[in-house]
Amino acid sequence: MKRSIGVYLAACLAALSVQTASSVAQAAPAAPDSPVTLATTAADAAAASGLDALAKGPDEQFQRKAVYTGGIPGKKDLFYVSYDRTYKGLPVIGGDAVVATDAAGKILDTVAANEGGLAVDTRARVSVQRAKAIARGQLSKVDKVEGGTLSVLAEDHGKLVYEVIVSGQREGAPSRLHVYVNAHDGAVEDLVDDVKAGTGNSEWNGPNPLNIDTSNNSTVDDTRPGLRCVDYATNQPFSKPSNSFGTGKATSKETGCADVLWSTQKQWDMLKNWLGRNGIDGNGRGVTVKVGLDKVNAYWTGQHIEIGRNNANQWIASMDVVGHEHGHAIDQYTPGGAGREAGLGEATGDIMGALTEAYANEPSPFDTPDYLVGEKVNLVGQGPIRNMADPKAVGGHPNCWSSAIPGTEVHAAAGPLNHWFYLLAEGSSPGGGKPNSPTCDGSTVRGIGIQAAGRVFYNAMLLKTSTMTHFKYRVATLTAAKALDPTCAQYNVVKAAWQAISVPAQAGEPTCVSTPVDDFSLALNPSSVTVPQGGQGTATLSSTTTSGNPQSVALSASGAPSGVVVKFNPETITSGQSSTVNVTVPSSTPAGTYPVTVQGKGGATHTASFNVVVTGTAPVNDFSIALNPSSGDTNPGGSVTTTVGTTVTSGESQKVSLSASGLPAGATATFSPATIAAGESSKLTIATTAATPAGTHTVTVTGAGADASHSATYTLRVGGEPPANDFSVALNPTSGTVQAGSSATSTVSTTTTAGSPHKVHFAASGLPTGATATFTPLSVESGESSTLTIATAATTPEGTYTITVTATGTDTSHTATYTLTVQGGGGPGGCDGVPAWDASTAYVPNDEVSHNSHKWKSTWYSTGAEPGHPGSWAVWQDQGAC
Repeated sequence: MKRSIGVYLAACLAALSVQTASSVAQAAPAAPDSPVTLATTAADAAAASGLDALAKGPDEQFQRKAVYTGGIPGKKDLFYVSYDRTYKGLPVIGGDAVVATDAAGKILDTVAANEGGLAVDTRARVSVQRAKAIARGQLSKVDKVEGGTLSVLAEDHGKLVYEVIVSGQREGAPSRLHVYVNAHDGAVEDLVDDVKAGTGNSEWNGPNPLNIDTSNNSTVDDTRPGLRCVDYATNQPFSKPSNSFGTGKATSKETGCADVLWSTQKQWDMLKNWLGRNGIDGNGRGVTVKVGLDKVNAYWTGQHIEIGRNNANQWIASMDVVGHEHGHAIDQYTPGGAGREAGLGEATGDIMGALTEAYANEPSPFDTPDYLVGEKVNLVGQGPIRNMADPKAVGGHPNCWSSAIPGTEVHAAAGPLNHWFYLLAEGSSPGGGKPNSPTCDGSTVRGIGIQAAGRVFYNAMLLKTSTMTHFKYRVATLTAAKALDPTCAQYNVVKAAWQAISVPAQAGEPTCVSTPVDDFSLALNPSSVTVPQGGQGTATLSSTTTSGNPQSVALSASGAPSGVVVKFNPETITSGQSSTVNVTVPSSTPAGTYPVTVQGKGGATHTASFNVVVTGTAPVNDFSIALNPSSGDTNPGGSVTTTVGTTVTSGESQKVSLSASGLPAGATATFSPATIAAGESSKLTIATTAATPAGTHTVTVTGAGADASHSATYTLRVGGEPPANDFSVALNPTSGTVQAGSSATSTVSTTTTAGSPHKVHFAASGLPTGATATFTPLSVESGESSTLTIATAATTPEGTYTITVTATGTDTSHTATYTLTVQGGGGPGGCDGVPAWDASTAYVPNDEVSHNSHKWKSTWYSTGAEPGHPGSWAVWQDQGAC
């Protein structure tokens, strides 16, 4: 049984969405390929063809090994497909490769540890038994011998070797050594040790009690498969009926295991939420950690982690030690395996430890986020063992890369890459109490934040090969930054940070040209809507394209109190357009102020908030007025149109007289009709003359009723000359008749009338209830066409509707209308001999219609006021069901 110490976690129930099948069975369309499928298909084709870095000889093949997901979790997926190379069917050591793609399967990069061209005699002259005997001689104490696979070592044109793995002791330290024995003459060609030695941080996380996930009252976490902490001496987890572990003293191995679980669970969550990685091994699994090694050190053995002690006999299971050792495991479980060049593996561990500290964000006096390694455990009594901000401050480790780094002791050699990461994350002079970081060239670097820096480094890890170097990491991180951030801002800082530690530019490294990201903003006017109990209110949601191209934005609202309905007209807009927010408050809603959040979701997601103020006063006759669209462009002598919509917000409908003021010289405004009933709409046409001055003019539209008057503004932009780029738009056909639940289509044609072809985006408004409009494609080059599909629901009311298609280009906007007639929908009719209500018919008192299986009698003059709608109660009288 899984338990959580110190807290109880509430279970979350996932709601199941059930869709009702159509009465007419239709073959389901083929499901689109998933992003992973698109990525692997494209990568496999690249590997098979030997694309770019994947060059291979006639006897060489690539075999897909794993697929990793990178990018920005929840926003942008990038995929990295790793491959192993074979030569005449034998595995090639150092022949690995990676293909990077986006979610659409576009190849972003190819990297390989070598360039192929192998030519090897594959006939062994040394037996595997002899190779194993030679391998045993590389360790002072041998516990186990594994492997003996005949392989090709990718050096020059290749060497035939046996890969033998021997486990035991090497120079007094644990070792799991890969020995590559030449299969022709028995020479040892290479040695690679899986065991990586690290160091640690404090006692001692907090505040206590730590909330750690355990299973069956033991130091095992079944919610994170493979994660278990055991006593080094017994190889068994700690168990307690109380499910409370540790004494609070670091001299206790049980406390060490509590620290291990706490730190690893934080690191696991960091990997998921910041980097998009599933578990330590990338496939949802962790590793065993053993506490109680009697050495002043800690190790990753290639299979598990061993935690030792400091000189005060305290177990060093601190967050940065545990995070560091798991960093070695992550390095091994990413393409190319653990780095061989001095410093890369140790710096990778330090970076993972720093990311875990930042994610956990423990308060003082515990292990607060920093870039020191081992400052609290005080491993050998001299404070931290590494300083990422200024490596030379501890032990004189090098701040800058030089040709001496590959031959430097591995922990000291971590200095340059650690320094690079600090500069990328924090900069050279970050402020806020963080230490300054001296650059090797005297430059100033501005950081991008540790989370973004971690993503860049992790995505570069997914481009690793087995021949990784500092130079190759420069290329990989620049490639990753370019893919993550098309504005090139992160790319520029990554490049500056490498220059600042003296790693020079490399042949073939990517360049970056800024591409604006499609983005938008939202604003609500007014920011507070007052609605009486039982009444309605409106606000206008406006959007602005802040960068890149306009995009389709779906609108939704949350936070409204029970019973309050918030609807948008239209529900989907193109950024740059507006929508009317209609708020309906039932009479049972208590008086008060309620914050409501509006969300717009496109390629990006943004929110805006407003308050709904519910009053308990008796309803008065009132209405609201709104314009759609609220702006337009024309040249002198041209005209624009907009729809003036009104809504009954309380009380009864009233006559509303429409007028316009603020018109520029030579312009006239015509309303059709000029007087409407609240709840109806009118078409406003503003016509200009050749004498109308160029510029932006604010026209105020006023609706004057017997009990209230309201106004809305229209922004009229008059150009001084014809636009540089212009077009026309037309629909064919311009009308259609469908049964409710069916669809109608029309071709939206555009023609370039001035300038050059340019991007045109489409949107539709005036749709009846339950209907949706889809453009395929949503945008075209002027001169091209799109298909408009209007899909109705079974509940769409019967009637005739005028749908306005708005086409927005780079300099101008134009509209065209489509007349949609819906038959047999929404339950109108059903009363023998009584005509169904029609949205376009003008009704007078005593007219009778059927709608939604009820008979209705007109009590007032109306056009478009739907029987049964809350705003039409004063227009129609319900005569009962029929």
